[in-house]
Amino acid sequence: MSDKYELISNQSTPKILEPENSLELKTLLNSAKSNSAISVTEVEISGEHLRLRTNSILRTYYLVSGSLEFEVDGETRIFLNPGDLLTLKQSCEYSLKGDAKYLVMNTPAFKDGDDTYLM
Repeated sequence: MSDKYELISNQSTPKILEPENSLELKTLLNSAKSNSAISVTEVEISGEHLRLRTNSILRTYYLVSGSLEFEVDGETRIFLNPGDLLTLKQSCEYSLKGDAKYLVMNTPAFKDGDDTYLM
């Protein structure tokens, strides 16, 4: 292990199930490993994610495969194709749905309380 880099193996990262959001996720890089600078999570979704508001300064979605549809602030629909990247700023309210694999990156790193679920 070097103090200059770290290789994080996707294969050795455990999956976490979130059936209420129709997804499974793997936290590849978290707050503790990045000095709170960034978090990176691989997500597989098959269905609809509950509507939420992000309290992160910047949340970025990168679509690896499949397709995603976002509804932002209750009106704007955004469709992502593989290779597309979407950024959402602090206090953005949104939902998403699809059958896809994507990366979600938060800056600063995600911490409990960053998401507020909306009914």
